[in-house]
Amino acid sequence: MKTPFLFLFLFYVTFTFAQKNNSTTIYYNNGESKQLNKAHLTYNSKDFIVGVEAKTDANKKIQYDLAGVTKVNHDATTYIIKSYKKKLYLFEELISGSISLYKSGEHFFIENEEHGFREIEKKVVDGLTLKTFSYATLSIYVNKCKEAQENAYNQYDSITISNLKAIIETYNNCNLSEDTQFATNVITQANEPSEFIEIGINVGFNFLNTDFNELSQGVSNSFGTPVIGAQIYMNTNMFNKSLGFIAIVDYSLPKEFNSTSNSIFLNTKTAYLSTMIGVRYTFNNINKTFSPYLGFNSGFLFNSMSYVTKQQNTVGAAIIDFDTTNELTYNFSVGSYIKFGKQKLDFNIMYQPEISFGLEATDNLSRLVSYYSVSGFQLKASYIF
Repeated sequence: MKTPFLFLFLFYVTFTFAQKNNSTTIYYNNGESKQLNKAHLTYNSKDFIVGVEAKTDANKKIQYDLAGVTKVNHDATTYIIKSYKKKLYLFEELISGSISLYKSGEHFFIENEEHGFREIEKKVVDGLTLKTFSYATLSIYVNKCKEAQENAYNQYDSITISNLKAIIETYNNCNLSEDTQFATNVITQANEPSEFIEIGINVGFNFLNTDFNELSQGVSNSFGTPVIGAQIYMNTNMFNKSLGFIAIVDYSLPKEFNSTSNSIFLNTKTAYLSTMIGVRYTFNNINKTFSPYLGFNSGFLFNSMSYVTKQQNTVGAAIIDFDTTNELTYNFSVGSYIKFGKQKLDFNIMYQPEISFGLEATDNLSRLVSYYSVSGFQLKASYIF
């Protein structure tokens, strides 16, 4: 017999709790209040909360505006009245302190004594409203606390609602300064030249594949060779200092290759000098230590002290000495700048698509033309001054 009574008791408690928490109470500035059991908040076309709508027992709708209202309790949440652009709206108070944070619909506002009550607008890109907030307004409100300024600046392009709350909480717990505070990076950038040049020296390794199929069918060579060189970095303010240009000079050390396939003596020595102009897009503010980038380079690849000779494996066959051409080329790169205090390194992986080098020779007054191709990738580390 106890079990049915227990279920009835639990049902009564649950129903009573639900009714209490789903009820809506409107409080007026004359001390009166009105409790509604079938009510919901109403919004205008701009998604601000502008009042309460309730239903009577006869299922008739009644609208309650905010005239004379001080606050509204709805679904266990308290909403207070705030004026914005001479109109009254209901706001949920998310944070209370030196800086307070409020929400009405999908609008977020901050308030303090110095700067008043202002909306923190969300970013809009190509007509699409993002779920991140503008840095500019927030930086004005937190300018008496360096730690809050640092947090805001380091996340300036990704201030989500959770980040926003954390920054405001940091400010409210901060030992506030009487002077305006700036993030360290802001001070550093202000003292740096707007555009500047850096120089780097590099060492690396080429992993290449040469294809001599036109000279001797099926003959190719995969090899590695060291690379040394220098780079000039031209840093700009474009795209928030993300876009930069680079001039590259690399020399790959000579590598010899011999083949006797197909009854053909093939002897080669390859060494390349590359001169490139490139563009890089760097993803800044991802990490204080690492700044990854994507790059595209174009320029000339010179055959430096390279040669190719060919001779048929027959008695008295002539040796054909080919001259190699220089070619215009391009490549793609990915990498990351790595900072250790004031030291800066550049680690880079470059992909070289296949490029064909022309071969020319004169044999018994006849002109012979052929080619060989090269492709591969390069690993390189640069120390930047």
